[in-house]
Amino acid sequence: MKATWSKEDAAMATLKRTDSTTLALYLNTIFTQQFTENHLAYDGKVGELLAMGAYDGDRLIGGIIMRRRYDHLAITQLAIDRAYRGQKIGTQLIRAAERLARDRHVINITLSTRSYQAVGFYEKCGYQIYGTLPDLPFAGVTTTYFYKRLTH
Repeated sequence: MKATWSKEDAAMATLKRTDSTTLALYLNTIFTQQFTENHLAYDGKVGELLAMGAYDGDRLIGGIIMRRRYDHLAITQLAIDRAYRGQKIGTQLIRAAERLARDRHVINITLSTRSYQAVGFYEKCGYQIYGTLPDLPFAGVTTTYFYKRLTH
């Protein structure tokens, strides 16, 4: 079905590119208002960026980056140097992330991986697939989305 617009609709707003920082601040005021109207208290639980590195002595060999959003933690990046794979370092990082999440009363952890990366690894760690998208981000590659619900 094709959307139709009247002259009145077109006159209501002018759409134009804008500075993302300014827009994000403005939209956050709207979201804060929605939280207040719905009696939700989530101060301090948005945007916390967490990182943990894996080291061999002083040498950084991998790590995990996570972003907290309310009662959710998104693992945005996890990688281990090729020379150190198969030594359970990724599993250590995942378990540490889960402990950190539990300490912060996080309910769900989500992450995504590509078909040429670590689908089987995340399944072994107890993560469940909730979706896949073929040809994302490139033709011939599938992105798989995982979640894990934490119990405290």
